[in-house]
Amino acid sequence: MRESGCVTCAICGNETTRVGEQQGVLDGRSFVIRSCDQCGFAFVENPRQDFERLYDERYYRGEGADSLVNYAYESEAASRTIRTYEWSGIHRVYAHLAKPGCKWMDFGCGNGEAVRWAREQGTEAWGYETGWAARLGRAKDIPILDEQALDVHKAEFGFVTAIEVMEHVADPIHELRRIRRLLKRGGILFLTTGNAEPWRRNLLAWGYTKCPDVHIAFFEPRTMGYCLQKAGFRPCQMELTDGLIEIIKYKVLKNLRVRDRNCAIDLLPWRQIAKLVDARYQVSAMPYGVAI
Repeated sequence: MRESGCVTCAICGNETTRVGEQQGVLDGRSFVIRSCDQCGFAFVENPRQDFERLYDERYYRGEGADSLVNYAYESEAASRTIRTYEWSGIHRVYAHLAKPGCKWMDFGCGNGEAVRWAREQGTEAWGYETGWAARLGRAKDIPILDEQALDVHKAEFGFVTAIEVMEHVADPIHELRRIRRLLKRGGILFLTTGNAEPWRRNLLAWGYTKCPDVHIAFFEPRTMGYCLQKAGFRPCQMELTDGLIEIIKYKVLKNLRVRDRNCAIDLLPWRQIAKLVDARYQVSAMPYGVAI
C-alpha cells in the first residue's frame, strides 16, 4: 500500500524500507523487496498478477518459477517420493495438536496427496486448491474443494494446514481470516513457511527471496504471531516434535534435490540433523494458531 509517496506495511501500516531488488526467474524482470522494521514483514512491492501463467501445468511440473516444485511427479510416484516424509510429519502434528477424530482441511493442498495420505490413515481430510493442481488431484478422486464449495464448510474443521502457502499471498491477514472461518472455536491452524528472521540482515541472500515471481511475502515469527492475532487466532509456540522433525527431514532432502526415498536416507540420525537445522533456520519458531 502507498500513502503520501511511501510504501506502507500491509500488516501493521507502518512505513517500510527498500531492501533491494531480485531478478525474476521467468522473464528476468526486477522485483523490489521491502521490509517493515516495526513488525518484521518483508514483501515484494511489485508482485506479478498473471496468476494463470505463474501457476500453470509447467509450474507444477517443476518447469516454472520454482524448480523445487514437482507435484506432477509426486502424484505419479506417491509411494516413493520424499514428500511422504512431509505427509507423515504433518499427520503426526495433527495427532499431536488436534482433538481426536476432528476433520482436517489442507488449505492450498496442491495435488492433494497429503489429503490422500491422511485418509489412508483413517482421518477425515479435505483439500482446497484451484487450477491445474486441483484437477490433477480430483482425477485421483481426492476430495479437493473449489472456491464455491469452501463457503459451505464454515466452522466445520478442527484442524487446518497451510503448507508453504503464506509466502505466495499479498494480503496474509485476509487469507488467514478465510482460514479462520473454516475452523471451529479452539481449532488448530498449523502452517509452514520460511523464517525470515535469521536472514534479517541479508534478506536478498535467502533462497525464499530468490524466487520473487511466486514468493512475495516473508515472515519472522513475530510477524506471523501478529497476523494470527489480527485474524482471530491465539499464537502458540511449536515444539520440535517427531512430526516437525519429519517435515524438516523432507525440507533438507528437497533442497538437496533428492527425489525418492531409500533405505540409506532412513538410517541417518534425523533427530540430531533436525536439531542442527532448526538451530540455524529456526523452523520451530514459527507459531501455530488456535482459533478464538
